[in-house]
Amino acid sequence: MKKLGIGIAAAVAVLAAGGATTGYLVGNNIEQGFATAAKEWSKPPLLVQVQDYQKGIFSSTAQTLWTVDTGEEKLQFTALHAISHGPLPIAHLAEIVSTFAINPDAPPEWVVAFKDKAPLVWKSKVGWSKNTQNEVTSPAFNGEFGADKLAFGGFKSDFEMSSDFSRIKGDASMPSLLMQSKPGEEDDGQASEMLMSGNIMRFDMHQPTGQEFMVGSLQWDLASLKVTPKNGDAPAELAGLKMVADTQLAAEVVNTTINTSVKSFVQKDHKIDDIAVDLGLHNLDAGWLNQFTKESQKIQGDPQAMQMLLMQGMQQLLARKPELEVKRISWRTAEGTAEVAASLAYQGDSSKPLNPMMDFKAMLRLDMPKPVLQSLYAGKVRETYLLENEDAELDEKQLASVVQEDVNARLSGLVQAGLLVENSDRMTSQLQWADGKLQANGKPLDQNGMMGLLSAMP
Repeated sequence: MKKLGIGIAAAVAVLAAGGATTGYLVGNNIEQGFATAAKEWSKPPLLVQVQDYQKGIFSSTAQTLWTVDTGEEKLQFTALHAISHGPLPIAHLAEIVSTFAINPDAPPEWVVAFKDKAPLVWKSKVGWSKNTQNEVTSPAFNGEFGADKLAFGGFKSDFEMSSDFSRIKGDASMPSLLMQSKPGEEDDGQASEMLMSGNIMRFDMHQPTGQEFMVGSLQWDLASLKVTPKNGDAPAELAGLKMVADTQLAAEVVNTTINTSVKSFVQKDHKIDDIAVDLGLHNLDAGWLNQFTKESQKIQGDPQAMQMLLMQGMQQLLARKPELEVKRISWRTAEGTAEVAASLAYQGDSSKPLNPMMDFKAMLRLDMPKPVLQSLYAGKVRETYLLENEDAELDEKQLASVVQEDVNARLSGLVQAGLLVENSDRMTSQLQWADGKLQANGKPLDQNGMMGLLSAMP
């Protein structure tokens, strides 16, 4: 699905940028606003060009060309803009309707998919406060892209945007998306399929004064996702995903929380219910984030430059003593409920050279049924065993027996070393690292404990 994915990415880029002109149309000179918008939004892989502008007394028309060039595929969209700005509108200052069309010289599959359809229609009403009320729609369509098929259920978004782009609030929905790939030379003869349904997003974001980054809340709901792999394995099905992210600026630091829940996940004969993942990123220096956001826009697609940018601001970042907190990862299976938590915090002096052994404080806590921990260990042990014994001839039953014996020995060693506590059919542990020392379940870990930890690692 590589080429199909590129095409979709290109279309989404235009979809996301399609309303760029809106915020610039609230000034006194609408024609100049189009030129400004085109310049501001022409950043790789997107190029926006104003091809024509006809200004009238009460209405105007314009035409712009949107080119998305990924280097592997190029798509062009022509947008026709109908602008109404008088006389004396009662409810709003102006109204802009932008209708996008795929150019005839675009890849044939895209031309066929959107025959007699506008890929995107963007309606904006500019209020007397110069904020805009926007409605974006994209129609449902079916298309074939080489060996791939795509069935898109449409898209709609309603949102309000401030005239300076500093605030955006609204929602977006996509009822369904079906992607199917026929077998290719690199496949094993099995088709792959992805079906996504009930995709809804709500957002309320704003840009603090003097900052380049956005803060606020974002909520994503997904009713279901089903993925059928090419190797013929049973499909993986996810239901009831909900993610809520909240980012706030407090004085000179930025704090983010991300809470995710999944009602159920099923693959083959394995079923997991009530998955919850709660994360927190605390004490992120606002000045560092502002500079990183600004500079990273110039070096997109350059991993080495991105890494250098991260390292250059490390002292400023560490001065606030940032902390990454995995508040909870929990799930429920037939064996019971399992939960894991962890954290990593910088506690050192940022003005001195970094000492990873002394400057960080970490914690890991787990509480789960013994069969669940055995299963988690078994997956890694099995993988390691197969890599180290490529020439061994074992049937599946023998392999399972070898793996199970290995897992039992490793877990027993962790219990004897004091790293794990076994209570009936449950296993618990709490590890803490601070000041270069490791504690397990409230007790300092001695040399035997360290040896037990190392020997139990797959």
